Amino acid sequence: MGLIYKLKEKVPECKVSWYADDSAKQWWDALQQFGQRVGYFPQPEKTCLISKDSSKLEYYKTLFPGVQVTADGNRYLGSFIGTKPATELYVNKKVKEWVLDIEDISRAAASEPQLAIAAYYFGITKKWTYLMRTTPEIAPLLSPIEKTIRHQLLPALTGINPISDVLREAFSLTPKNGGLGIINPMEIADLEYKFSILINSGLIDAIVENNDICFHPETDAINKAKKECKAAKHKAEEDKKFNLLSNCSKELGRQIALGSEKGASSWLSSLPLKECGFTLSKQQFQDAIRIRYNIPLEGISSECACGKVNSIDHALICKLGGYTALRHNHLRDTLSHLIGVVCKDVVSEPPLLPVTNEELPRGTTFKQDARLDISCRGFYSALDKTFIDIRVLHPNSQSNAQKPLKNMYQCHEREKKTKYLQRVLQIEKANFTPFVLSTTGGLAPEASAFTKHLAQKLSVKLDQSYSHVMGYLRRKLRIELLKTTLMAVRGFRKSKVTAIAELDLNLLQFYVN
Repeated sequence: MGLIYKLKEKVPECKVSWYADDSAKQWWDALQQFGQRVGYFPQPEKTCLISKDSSKLEYYKTLFPGVQVTADGNRYLGSFIGTKPATELYVNKKVKEWVLDIEDISRAAASEPQLAIAAYYFGITKKWTYLMRTTPEIAPLLSPIEKTIRHQLLPALTGINPISDVLREAFSLTPKNGGLGIINPMEIADLEYKFSILINSGLIDAIVENNDICFHPETDAINKAKKECKAAKHKAEEDKKFNLLSNCSKELGRQIALGSEKGASSWLSSLPLKECGFTLSKQQFQDAIRIRYNIPLEGISSECACGKVNSIDHALICKLGGYTALRHNHLRDTLSHLIGVVCKDVVSEPPLLPVTNEELPRGTTFKQDARLDISCRGFYSALDKTFIDIRVLHPNSQSNAQKPLKNMYQCHEREKKTKYLQRVLQIEKANFTPFVLSTTGGLAPEASAFTKHLAQKLSVKLDQSYSHVMGYLRRKLRIELLKTTLMAVRGFRKSKVTAIAELDLNLLQFYVN
C-alpha cells in the first residue's frame, strides 16, 4: 500500500488500477524507481500498453522499451480490453475452450451423470459467468455453448433425446423453481453485465475520478445494489416460469410446481458423497429426472403384475411388492435415527395406551392395538413425550391429482389429527405431529416446522451452523425418499402367489409319513 500511495503522490493525474498492465510513462518510470526498493520488479515483457490511436504505436514502443504495445487490446484479469473485433476474437477463443469442456463433461455424464452435473454446477459455469460480468454484448457469441448443452450435455445427463423446446425451457429454470439449473448462457449474459456494473458503480466512479474511495468502497451502497440485483433476477426468473407455465401442458405445469416445493430439488445440487449416502447410479439419476417431469420410463413393462396399466404414477401407489410399505418404513427409520441424536427414549412403532372411559371426539381411533410411527422424549421440552406419525402421499394419485398442493397437504394432516391428536393429548398427555410429505419431496406445514426444530436442536448439539444442518437434513430426507421411490418404479413385482392350501398337497401328512 505504501508503494501505491507513493506513486499516487508522484503522479497524481494518473488514474491507477493497481495491476502492472496499465500505466502512463511517468507512472511507469516511478514504478521502476520505487518498486525495486520494496521488492516489486516490473517486467516489461509481461506488460501491455493499449493505445486508442494506432498511428502512435511506434512512438509508444520507443517510449516504453520492451513493453507490448497494441491498438487492438489485450486480456485483462480474465476479460478483455480493446476494440470490439479483438474482443470478439478473444471471446470466441474462450467459447471454443468451454465447448470442449462441456463435451468432456457430456462424455463423463454417459456413465456418471450425478458427478457430471456437479462439475457443471460448481465448475465450468463459474468461468463464463465471470466473462459475462466483465465483458459487454457477448450474448450472441455464446451460442456454441448453448448448442453443445442442448444437443450433447442434456441428452447425456437425462437420457432424453431430442430435447424439445418446452423441456429446454423447463430445464433452464433454477432447481428451486422446478428446473435443472442448466441455464441458457445467451439469456443471462446481458443481465449479468448490467448487474455487475450496478454493483461496482461506486468503485468504477472512484477509479475514473482518481479518488481514494476506491480503496474504501461503501459497503452499504454495494449491499443495497446486490439486493436490487437479486430482486431483479428473481423477478426475471418468475416471469420466465410464468411464461413457461402458460404455454406448457397442465401435467408438466403441475410437475414444475411440485419440483418448486422447498427441499424437493435438494438432491439435484447434492454432491455425490458416499459417506452421507448421497450417491445415485446412472439409471437412478436419469429415472429421477424422468419422474421429476413425469416422462415415461424406458425398459419397464407396460402392464403391472397386479393387472393394471403400468406407469410412474401407478408404480408409486401399487401395494404389490411391498414398496409403499418399504418407502414408509425406511423414512421412519431414517427420521428415528436423526431424532435419536438429540432425544431420549426414541421408539419405533410405539403402542398407544388403551382407551377406557375417556370421551374422545368423533373420528378418533379407538383401536386397542393402535400404534404410531415414532415416539421420543425431550423434543419440544424436557421429558415431554412426542409422537410422530408419517404419511408419504403421491400427489398424482387419483385422490390428490385435482387438489391444489396446499389443500392436499392440509387434507392429509387434518386426517391424521382427527384420528390421533385427541387420543394422544388426553390419554398419553403428550404432543402429536403428523409428518406428511409427498413422493416428490415436498413437506406439509407441520412436517416442515418439525424438520426446522430438529435442525435447530441438532445445530446446538453438534455445534454446527443451523443453515448447514438444515441443508443436510433436507438432502438426507429427500435422497432417502428418492431411493425408495426409484425402487418402486423399477422394482420386481410378481403376481399373487397361490396359497399352499390351494395346491391339493397335504404337506403336513407328507412330512409326517
